Amino acid sequence: MSLLFITNASSNASDINVVWYRAADSTSYFIIGGKNLTQGEFIKFDGAFIVLEAGDYITIETTNTAGSGTPDTDAFCTVEEFFVPVGG
Repeated sequence: MSLLFITNASSNASDINVVWYRAADSTSYFIIGGKNLTQGEFIKFDGAFIVLEAGDYITIETTNTAGSGTPDTDAFCTVEEFFVPVGG
């Protein structure tokens, strides 16, 4: 994954967690933990690479939303898949 873009499109501030689940060791790791985004703010990971292996996934969670509003967080990413044949 070479690009991850997350934005808060709601009228309330929310804390954002980006979590990487690694299937190889069945463990979750925070890429971002508790970053507060107000209305219209965004996070952009660009130029760094995250190498996901089979079974891995990324989740984006909102917590601690200000007021009584429902968070409206949008995200997109750019990925490139490499096929590595097993055997000969």
